[in-house]
Order: sequence, then structure tokens, then C-alpha cells
Amino acid sequence: MPEGGLSTGVTLAVLAAALLHASWNALIRGAGDKALYTLLLHLCTGLLGLLGLTLTGLPAPASLPYLFASVLVHTFYILWLMRAYEGGNLAFSYALMRGLPPLLIALVSAPLLGEVLGASAAVGIACICLGILAIGFASGGALVRVTASPATQAALMNALAIAAYTVIDGQGARLSGNPVAYALLLCALEPVIVLALRLRRHPAPVLAYFRNHWPLGLLGGLCSITAYATVLWAMTRAPIAVVAALRESSVIFAVLISSLWFREGRLAIGLAASCALLAGLALLRS
Repeated sequence: MPEGGLSTGVTLAVLAAALLHASWNALIRGAGDKALYTLLLHLCTGLLGLLGLTLTGLPAPASLPYLFASVLVHTFYILWLMRAYEGGNLAFSYALMRGLPPLLIALVSAPLLGEVLGASAAVGIACICLGILAIGFASGGALVRVTASPATQAALMNALAIAAYTVIDGQGARLSGNPVAYALLLCALEPVIVLALRLRRHPAPVLAYFRNHWPLGLLGGLCSITAYATVLWAMTRAPIAVVAALRESSVIFAVLISSLWFREGRLAIGLAASCALLAGLALLRS
């Protein structure tokens, strides 16, 4: 098991992955047809994964049960992701999806992963979660929307999915012998079920959309696969809960994109709430 603390190299790598993660979520938010673009992005991610596997080879067999379990969870994640951005603003939906998983992962770290967090790490994760959720509500989310909005309900369900696949993939990457190969194979298999269902029901619109928008899908797919491979690599070098929390610094980038690009939410309040998140990041590094 990797020991606590984050090296400077791991910290910078995960922060770069956080920026890429916020960027591809912003591409979904800005797409005219969010559901079809989500499918296209994951198709491109899958194709990039297959291409990458020709260079890395396959992960160790011991990691495959984790990988197949993750594929199933990721299927629900993709479906809920499509719904979360329909009718919801980027900062609010993104913050809900990213604010709860670090807390959930921290709670199961000791019993499931054998990773006992120190006091500073536990307080740091709590600060990050509170900061992320505060950012979401500061960006225009009223409490009643948690139960009233289908987009918000999808975002909350996705928070559970994200926590589940993060724990699964963290363990799988450690057993894989090659976390990049694990990430590439996961990305290659991840969209198969959703794509098969959608193509079976409405093949013509899907294929037409793919032909017209594939360059943007390729850009999003490249951001997605690079970000997740980096995070899984980091989880082989630091506790999963700590890396998962650091990854959620992506919310700061999402707030900036949401306010400056989409003109959503209130930038000043969102950045003020980010102070709690930054304090949490400092505690994780202590």
C-alpha cells in the first residue's frame, strides 16, 4: 500500500489531470446535444484506449475482475452524466458530482483498503468536500433543487458511481502492474454497453452526429483518457482517498470555465468558497 503524503511530482500531475477533467466536462456542457456528444467523447476515448494498448500491452490478469466491475459502474456513470448536464449549469452539477465522492472514499478507506488516514488528511478531505459543495450552491443551486431537479438527482447518483469506481480502479491499478495499461483497457471497454444500446435504438442520428463532430469528440476523449490514466498512476503512489480528494481541485477550474465561458453562477462567491478547498489541499500536502 502506498504510504501517506503527496510528493510534488504526484501533486502536479493530479492537478494537471484535474484541469483536463474540468475541460472535457465543459465540452459536454457546451455541446448542442449533450447526450450524443457524451457518447462521441467516450467512443473516441475507447478508440484511443485501443490504440494505446498496442504500445503498453494488457494489464496483469489479477486486475481484470476489478476492471470488469468498473466497466459496469462506468456504464451507469455515462448515463447519469448525460442527464446531469441537461438543464443544469456546469458549476452546480459538476460540484455535486465531485463534492461527495472524496468523503465517501475516505469513510471506506480503512475497512476496505486498509488505508488509515492521518488527522491532517482527514481534515483536509473534509475541507475539500465542504468547499466543493459550497461552490456548487454559490453557483446558483438552491437546496430544493436536490430533490426537484432531474439533473441534480442524476448528479447525486453519479457521486455514488464516482466513489465506487474510484475505489475499484485504485485497487485494480495497483494489481495491474501497469496503471496506464489498466486505464487504456478500461477506456476501451467503458462505452461498449451504452453505445450498443443507443445504436440499436437510434443508429442514424447517432452516426450522423459522429461524422459531423468527431474532431471535438477526439479532443474531449484525449483530455479524458489522459486525465484518468494520470489519476490511476497517482493512486499507485499515494493513498486512494488523498488522490481522489486532490483530483477534485478540478472544481476550481470548472468554476472559472462556468463563469467566464458559460456566464453561469457568481465568480466572486465561487472563488471565495474555493479558499476552503485550497486549505484542504494544503493539509493534504502537510
